[in-house]
Amino acid sequence: MKTFLKIGSLLTFLCIQIVGYRASAADYAVVGVSTAYLRSAADYESALETQELMGTVVRVIDKDRYWCKVESPQPYTAWCTDRVLVPMDSAAVAVYMAAPKYICTAWVTSILNAPSKQAQVLSDMVLFNQVRVVLKPNGKPLIKRGFAAVLMPDGTQAWVDRKDVATQGENERSFKATTQGKREAMLRFSKQFLGIPYLWGGMSPKGFDCSGLVRTIYQHQGVVLPRNASQMARLGREVKTEEMQPGDLMFFGVGDKVTHVAMYLGAGRFIHSSHKVRINSISPSAEDVYENMHKLLFCRNLLD
Repeated sequence: MKTFLKIGSLLTFLCIQIVGYRASAADYAVVGVSTAYLRSAADYESALETQELMGTVVRVIDKDRYWCKVESPQPYTAWCTDRVLVPMDSAAVAVYMAAPKYICTAWVTSILNAPSKQAQVLSDMVLFNQVRVVLKPNGKPLIKRGFAAVLMPDGTQAWVDRKDVATQGENERSFKATTQGKREAMLRFSKQFLGIPYLWGGMSPKGFDCSGLVRTIYQHQGVVLPRNASQMARLGREVKTEEMQPGDLMFFGVGDKVTHVAMYLGAGRFIHSSHKVRINSISPSAEDVYENMHKLLFCRNLLD
């Protein structure tokens, strides 16, 4: 049995469910910026642990000055500043979660204060960010001159280029029905990130670590993985190197400790975030052989 989450809507995963929590009125928040940086301690100089994306609901479990310790749905617990969060009580979160959303399908775009390319930028918006849909009285999304009206997490009405976002239904239709279809789509999708610099804790086009890249590629096909490579390594089934298919994962490390993950592309090549997002070969005789191939521990099929 697969233990990772396959979803028909990314929103289901990206928002923490209220059921089971016993929180006080202000114990929830929505990420209000394109990319929130979650750190190991309440200090800008502390290590970056991960990123959370606009529209994600988190639970606030502690505070220190202007820092909030949050539980995110990755799952992850870390610190971010209160200025990147929009506080909500449980009732407001329930309303927020039920509202229709647009999901950003572009690498990066802008949220604007008017439906015009010359309008003032209110925020950047990156892949898989979420904003609420503004509906007309007839229940259809409000669109003007090719721009969709949206509500930012703080309730500000704004506009975004309609071609850069997808509704829940449109996003679901982009998932490939067959496993082979998913593999082919993931292979094509992954290559657009080539050259993006490595960022420890990165999980967006602003920078990826190894598991952040893999997680983003899988998320594109509605498959949500745990945040870290060591957690991913416990999923699916092990396959021999010569039996790998595009989309299978390769795990590297020392002893029994997993420290790196990559995605196989086929023909003896794989994509990963190491210094930057790059493609390497598994063949010792290839010019672009990965310098740490000797650290390959095992490979796993997570898709079938």
